[in-house]
Amino acid sequence: MRKKKAISRNGIEGLVIPNKWDENGKVIGIVIHTDKEEIYLVAHNRMEGELLNQLQIKVRIEGKIMERLDGSKLIHVRSFRPILNKTNDSN
Repeated sequence: MRKKKAISRNGIEGLVIPNKWDENGKVIGIVIHTDKEEIYLVAHNRMEGELLNQLQIKVRIEGKIMERLDGSKLIHVRSFRPILNKTNDSN
């Protein structure tokens, strides 16, 4: 029987994407898609609520990453920051 296991990482970078909606169409769950085509489910906590305001924005996330029993990856976000692209940064 496989158990959850921690994956050693300092953090991840990726795009914040909706993953779950309520019956009224409101986003209630998100995932992070990385440039390496990895998908991380975001654990439900206070930081997930703050990340909901960052939909479709690339972010750098620090947190604890776990592998779930089904093989998917889950991140418990401790902190994050948006990554500005060069066109936004040149003002």
